Parts: sequence; structure tokens; C-alpha cells
Amino acid sequence: MTPTVSVLLRVTDGGAALLRTADALSRQRGVAIELALIRTDGAAVLAESIAVRTGARIFDVGGHPGAALNAAIGETAGDLVAVIPEGWLPASALLERAAAVLAADAAIAAVAPGVTLVGAGDPDAAAWGPPALDAASLLADPGGTPPVFVFRRKAWQEAGFDEQLDGLVEYEFWLRLALAGQTLRHLPASLVSRDAGAKRRRPGEDEDHLRFLRQVLTRHQAVVGTHMRAALVEREVAFGRTREGHRLLLARRDADLAELDRLRADAAHHRAYLEHHGASAVDWGDLRRVDPVSRDWGYDRGTPVDRRYIETFLASHSSDVHGAVLEIQEDDLTRAFGGPRVTTADVLDVDAANARATVIADLRAASGVEDARFDCIILTQTLHVVDDMAAALGECYRMLGPGGVLLATFPAASRVCLEYGRDGDFWRLTPAGARQLVETSFAPAHTSADVFGNVLTNVAFLHGLAAEELTDQEYAAVDPYFPALTGIRARKTAAPERAAPRGVVLLYHRVAEEADVQGLAIAPVEMARHLAHLRSCCTVMPLEQLLRTPPEDLPERPVAISVDDGYLDNLTTAAPLLSSHGMAATFFCTTRWLTEPGEYWWDLLERVFDGNAAVPASRRMASSQVLRELTTATPEEGAASRVRLHDALVHATLQQRDLIVTELQAWSGAAADPSRRPMLAEEVRQLSRIPGMAIGAHTVNHLCLEDQPPETRRREMLDSRAALEAVTERPVETFAYPYGALNRDVCGAARQAFSWSLSCDALALPESFDAARIARLEAGCLGVQALARALDRLFDGESGGPSARLTQLPR
Repeated sequence: MTPTVSVLLRVTDGGAALLRTADALSRQRGVAIELALIRTDGAAVLAESIAVRTGARIFDVGGHPGAALNAAIGETAGDLVAVIPEGWLPASALLERAAAVLAADAAIAAVAPGVTLVGAGDPDAAAWGPPALDAASLLADPGGTPPVFVFRRKAWQEAGFDEQLDGLVEYEFWLRLALAGQTLRHLPASLVSRDAGAKRRRPGEDEDHLRFLRQVLTRHQAVVGTHMRAALVEREVAFGRTREGHRLLLARRDADLAELDRLRADAAHHRAYLEHHGASAVDWGDLRRVDPVSRDWGYDRGTPVDRRYIETFLASHSSDVHGAVLEIQEDDLTRAFGGPRVTTADVLDVDAANARATVIADLRAASGVEDARFDCIILTQTLHVVDDMAAALGECYRMLGPGGVLLATFPAASRVCLEYGRDGDFWRLTPAGARQLVETSFAPAHTSADVFGNVLTNVAFLHGLAAEELTDQEYAAVDPYFPALTGIRARKTAAPERAAPRGVVLLYHRVAEEADVQGLAIAPVEMARHLAHLRSCCTVMPLEQLLRTPPEDLPERPVAISVDDGYLDNLTTAAPLLSSHGMAATFFCTTRWLTEPGEYWWDLLERVFDGNAAVPASRRMASSQVLRELTTATPEEGAASRVRLHDALVHATLQQRDLIVTELQAWSGAAADPSRRPMLAEEVRQLSRIPGMAIGAHTVNHLCLEDQPPETRRREMLDSRAALEAVTERPVETFAYPYGALNRDVCGAARQAFSWSLSCDALALPESFDAARIARLEAGCLGVQALARALDRLFDGESGGPSARLTQLPR
């Protein structure tokens, strides 16, 4: 059941600070909010408009703020109560997290989050947390009272706010709870933010504070003495820390001033040098012109700069492009990012002459299009040429079915549209403006914004330079003060937003007793421990079911299991273990060895250089221009030779690899291990017939696709898919990249061939994700305790960061 929180929004000055706090409250997820505005002396006219818009009630403070707080709580019904002053911005998860902590421990009376203080114009932020929430600490530092806090209604009924105090009523409330022995807790994260320079003291405020504090201490005079010794000790310790901090700041100031003097001297020297050589100003070069380099968006030079951002945005949310999809004027993006997941692709245009249009309608009033018709609407760089953007967004909301997603992009900086001209291009939006606009139709909790751009990409786009003339690093830099484009994802649903990730996909390779130098094998007994742990704390489900299920319908901590390379032990050992635990898995198989027994090249390297093969002390490689001489006289030399060959073979073409493999096979003279081989066709067929076991493609030859030409990539994907479908007589919709190696072009090819493609990024799967880059946690090399810690980290929302995509471990 969704908890209800009565939120008391303290209004003092009103203005932008009040609006920002009210807007942040509208984005709270996982709870129902009952809003009350506590207005000081009738101030803040904006409180009236907020009340009209949200249905909130207004309570005027009058003489004593405690009376207004008590009145507001008394006329609201939430089991939990939150006090938030204007100007403080709660994160969307604040109230949900607070409710979860209070629900988990009935002894806790109140909780307070940490605060992020952001300097004006400073992208860095300082985290601050209140001191220990006990009576001595509160007496030692009255200013340490949490500005934002959440408490149980029952705690208020027992304590209440003092209606005789002129100020510091929240402080007195916390002190009263602490003196009564109530349990008070900090939330583990900073979930509230505020501009560190936003608060300004009013004349006489210090004197008022002392007067209010004297009133509070007088109220509790009988018990203050009991805690005074501890409070004075804490105060003295705090003064000591302040003195030491002040000393360090002075030293830093002096060092910074000295550095500033040095930099000024250097700057003067360099300025004089440039002036002497006639180069004292910025060298504009080709950009010193009032006419742009290209007036055609850069099409005459390559691809427009904004297309790179549009494609990046759609790729990151390509899992949403499925089913019935609507696009404007053409369906190119639908096909490129939806691939096989798209069942119908419609094109909307007002111009009946557009031969690609399947829906002729005005997006502002598309009454001829039935309600809930589409699963996804792609609206890129469109709304800025619509005079009534809100009406068009309302129609998009109507045309989307339950759970449907709008993927829209908005320019922040752009030349006037060529097609519509000066009188038909109306708007440019900042990220905040784009989100605010979309939230007129879609719930804030189900709306997210991706921001792209920096000053360089803006200049390049305005000049009509091509996307290819900038580097990946230059595109990756995002400056929120110089946005070029904003992507908005908005989902039509009434379901509570899912705070946890969608799930985690685990990656294994072999389940076998013998260890291997690549670290691919996990022992059956350890695999059994993994599965037992997963059964105790997660819900293991089929991979495609995890990927397709709406987030609100997923169980707690969902996990899918994947197994790469299609070794024989996948059938003989892994599948029986999985079946005995009632768990499903997807096995990604290569197809080169379906008709005859074969050996992966990395197993050959281990056999030759780390095994018992009787090989000479050295070998001159006739087939390799790079690796002429290999030595194996000692185990160390053998291991070093294996590493050198491994690094070369990962990136080799098929022809290069086969030549080296053939030479090594002849050199070693040893037979391959018959149990360490890929499955044959009949074995793959047997595996696919076991309930819960699915087959995915892993290319024909396990080549690093980044290093192959486009036609080779395409054939490796499509031929492996066709072969596996012929063997299993079932559709093959999933694909895993060999070695986890991918780039933009490889992902683009995978999107056209498969519904889902899996990488080796050690991340959790978010609600919306790139269907061509599904992250997986490599679990086969982890002990069960390490696996448990990794799962806890991922499900708690802490990113482990992408794993290395090319190491010595074949994947």
C-alpha cells in the first residue's frame, strides 16, 4: 500500500524559491502527498496559486508558528508528516526513502536526510549532515537542527509543536523528542539540496535567534542541567574543530593568494609575448565570419551535429521502441532503433503528399487517431515548429497506450528551420523548460531528461559543421550551462515509479571441475552455491521476460542468467544444475563447430603454453608478421608467449587467426580435450528442448566485431542466427557480443538483426535502457560472498562502472 505523507511547506518570502520547492515535491515518487502551506503573516501571494494548482490548504502563522503547524497536522491525515521550508529541494526519492526507513523500524520516531549545499555557478557540491540527534548534541548546536525532516504522526501526538514560542519551534520539537528518549535517525544519503548562498540574514535575525533560544531553554530548564556537562564538552570540541578548520583555511588562503600572484605574473608574461608577436587576441581562424560555414545543417559536409545527440538519446532508450510505434514524417528512427521489436511502424504528417505517411493528421488535434493506439511515439526535433506544443503533447499522451513511452528531443540552440522558415519555427527550450512543458501532460515522476551539448558542439552546429568533424570526447562533454539539445522520456502510467533497477543480468561461461587460465570455469559446487543464494534473495526469471516486462510488474530483485560460448558442459552440467533449482537461462552459442568437434583458440593457447604439450623451447611463426619468435623454455616464457598471442588473436581477422591456429596445432602435437569443446548441433538442440533453457547467438567465429569490416559483422550475426534457428526450430532474438567488444557501428548492426544484444558492462539494468547494450555482471569468477556484495551494490543503485571490454578473458 502506498503510504501517505502530509507535507508542511513553510512559506516565508515566496517567489522562485517557493515555486522550485513546490515543483520538486510534485516529483516525489512512491508516496501519496497531502500538501499544506504554512504561510507567515499572510506572505507569499504565490502560495494561493500553488494551492489552486495542487489542492493544498493554506494555514497562516499569525503570532505563533507552532499553532499553525499543529493546526495543519491536525487537519491532514497522513501517518507520516514532513516539514520542508521553501527553497529546500527534496530529491524525488526523499519521501519514499524516509517512509521505507520508518516502516522497517517501528522504534524510529523521526528521520532527517543529509543536505547537499551547491555553490552558485559551481558544479561541485558539498554534503552536510546534521550532528548526532541526541539531547546533548542538540543543546550544543541549536543550528544543527535538520532543515527538512519526516516524523510519525504518533510522535507529534505525544510531543506536538509548542504554540507559545515565537520561533525555533522545529528545534524545540526535536529537543522534546530527544529528551523523551525517542529514536531519531539520519537517512544514509543527501536527499535535499539548496544553493549555499541562497539564504540571507535579515536585520535583527541574530537577536531574534538568541531570544527564541532563551525561550526554548527556559521551557526545558528543569532537564537542561542534566545534559549541560555533555553539551558543553561537545561545544568545546566543536569550537576546537572550528579553530583548526579556520587555521587550515587561512593557510589555504595564503597559498592560494601566492598561487594567484604567480599566475598573474605568468599571464602578464604570456600576454606581453603574444602582443610582441601580434597574436594577443583569440585566433578565430575560419570561424571569423558572419555567414555560417554551411547553411544546410552540415548535410553538405556529412551528418548534422544534432543527429549524433538524437541517436545517442534514442539508443539509450531503445528498449522503449517496440510494438506499435509512431514517428513524424518518416520511420527511419523507428526502424533503426526498434528493429525486430517493432510490430507496426506508422508515420504521421499533415501533408497527404508524403508517400511514407500512414496517418494524415494535425498533431495538435489528431481526432482521427484512436486513443491508446501506440506503444511508443518518437518526436525528435518536431515540437519547436508547432505553435501549440502543449496541445500536441496532450494528443501524444492520448494516443499512447498504458505504459507507452514518448521519446522527444528539443533544441536549445539551433538555426531557424529551413523547411518551415522564419514564420514557422517558434521555440527553443532549455532542459528545465523542456521538462516543464512535457509535465503539462505526463506525470513528473515518470518524466526524465537527458541533456547534451557544450560550447564547442553548439558553435559547430550553428556553423553547420558535420558531426564527423568532432571527436567522441568532445561529444561526451556535457556543460549544463551550454545545452545544445534535450531528450525527454515520458511514460504514460499511473503505477508508482520503481526506485530499484529493472534487474541484473549475470554472465557465466563454463561449469566444470577443472580450472582454466582464462578464469572462465566455475566449479559445479560453487555454481550450486550461487544458485542457492539467488533463490534466497532474488527472483531468477528468463532473460527475455526480464527485458520485456513493464517495470511495475517485475518482482523484487529480478535476475536473469546468461551463459556464453556454448561449451559442452553447458548441456551436461550447467543445465541440470539450473533445472534442479527451477531456474531459466539463455545460452549464447557460436555456430562454427555445429557439424564437427572443434576447439576455441584460447583453449588451444592454454594447452600449448600452460599445459603438458611437448613443444620445443622456441618457435618462429611463419604465419604472423608481428609475432615472429615465441619462446617456451620456462613456464614464465610460455605464459608471456600466450599473452602476446592472445592479444593478437583477439583483434585478428578470421584468416589471420586460422593461419596462426593451424601452425600452433601442428607445433603442439597434442590432442584437444574432448570435454572442453563447443556443442554440436544435436547437443544445442537437446539444450533448447530443456524447459527454461533458451538459445542466443554469439556469432559464427567469435570474432571481435569492432575490428571487422561491416559486411563481416553482418554475416557473423545473421549467419549465426540462421544456423541456430535451423537447429532449434525456434526464433533467436538475443545476441551476445564476443569479448563484450562493441562500438556505435557494431551496436547499429546488432539492432537490425536482434531484439536484444548483451554487453559485458558490470551495471544494473535501468527501467529504460539500450536494447543493443544490455549490461551483464560477470559472475563466474566470483565467490558466493563476492556475488552477494555485487548484487547488493547494484540493486542499491551504486554503479560498479563499466568493466574492461577487452582483457585476457575471452567472453
